Amino acid sequence: MGAHNGKHHDTESTGKTNSSLSQSDLSTTMDFTPTITKTRKTVSFGEETEMIPPYPPRKLYQPRNGLKPAISHSHKVYASVHVNSDGTIPYTDKNGKLGKDRRLSPFDLLSDDLVVKIFSYLPTDQLCKCACVDRRWYDLSWEPHLWTHIEMSNENLDIDRALRILTWRLSRETPNVCLMLEKIRLSGCEKLTNKGLHVIAKRCPELTTLEVAGCYNITNEALYEVVSRCPNLQHLDITGCPCITCIALTPEATMRACPLHGKQISLQYLDMTDCYGLEDAGLRVIANNCRELTRFYLRRCVRITDVGVQYVANNCSMLKEFSVSDCRRVTDFGIRELAKLGAQLRYLSVVHCDQVTDVGIKTLTKYCNKLRYLNIRGCELVTDTGVEYLARQCNKLRSLDIGKCTLVTDRGLEVLALNCPLLKKLSLKSCERITDRGVQMIAANCTDLQMLNIQDCKISTEAYRFVKRHCKRCIIEHTNPGFC
Repeated sequence: MGAHNGKHHDTESTGKTNSSLSQSDLSTTMDFTPTITKTRKTVSFGEETEMIPPYPPRKLYQPRNGLKPAISHSHKVYASVHVNSDGTIPYTDKNGKLGKDRRLSPFDLLSDDLVVKIFSYLPTDQLCKCACVDRRWYDLSWEPHLWTHIEMSNENLDIDRALRILTWRLSRETPNVCLMLEKIRLSGCEKLTNKGLHVIAKRCPELTTLEVAGCYNITNEALYEVVSRCPNLQHLDITGCPCITCIALTPEATMRACPLHGKQISLQYLDMTDCYGLEDAGLRVIANNCRELTRFYLRRCVRITDVGVQYVANNCSMLKEFSVSDCRRVTDFGIRELAKLGAQLRYLSVVHCDQVTDVGIKTLTKYCNKLRYLNIRGCELVTDTGVEYLARQCNKLRSLDIGKCTLVTDRGLEVLALNCPLLKKLSLKSCERITDRGVQMIAANCTDLQMLNIQDCKISTEAYRFVKRHCKRCIIEHTNPGFC
């Protein structure tokens, strides 16, 4: 839940926002449904029943000392402020009981529009807690545009129940569906099950983004329902979900000829990192159903082979970013298939694909000459020849990682320096044959360099200082305590 939107993949990782929202916070926020009747009203959400406290009618606040009213006819009124004749405000606690009157605070002088604007900057858990303060804050906290997305990250939260309660509350104005809800981020909610995904599929037809990284209990069945009932879904992150082995439309959606989909899933971003149950057969179905993919990440999907990569290359012609890092069964044949993507491909990571050689690099760079990012760290069969092919064909390269490519020498770096002057990031970690000469050539020709990794390289202090002089903004990562 929340009011904010928020992986570039050069680092092959992503950070997640943590939420301190507790189960009691969720229940309490739902207790504050306002009513002007004098009796208590019972509302049921699935298995739970909540008592909604009564609130007395209130009059508009008329401040003293010539101050402008907190609410005027020029502003949209979400709630009014009830003020006593002595200038105090009646306080109603979360159980609907009147407490001791409190003095007017500066916050009470703000119009509802301004309060809602402030609330729009609050993180998820804080916005939920604001709904527990009093009736006015409850009304303002549930302003629809504050709830365009839900974001929670709590391994102990009963997330299935939380989703059921929240989507029920958000669908009160549009029964059964949350038309304003577009993004749901639940990464780290380990208790999420298929029941929670069924709720999302049923009540969130306008969903565009779903992140459930680390939710290892979800399976194919529930995911099929989500992609079938949410035709606008474009961003899906299922990192670390080992039970997910395929993505497709449900049989019902396929039988309807699905005018919303055209029998296709409109995903553009798909991250299946650490879905180690994925095999070539499942990847074939995904590639056939998700032809609009532009970014696809299969890091550590260890069962993927060249055959699976071939399916992706043949069906996902719009692909711009692709990663098969640590998929050690991918070879030069798979790289040759990716070359079919041509100039469309801008980002490729084949980290530790140790069967990739200069032959694969030559074919790739011949056709994918607009590559901006290439990570071949740990491809120990790549030599200076492969680096030279890359440098001459992809002269607009911005980021290159050739760490642990122990056969690369200063000769390869010299060609790289002369042909890729726009290089901004370069990793040479554990390249044992690199010396001062190669590093100095890079620094002299790639003056816009912003990051250089020379950890475990035999580089002298003089070469280090040379880089610092020529690349003013460069951050140098090293393991030499003598560098300063």
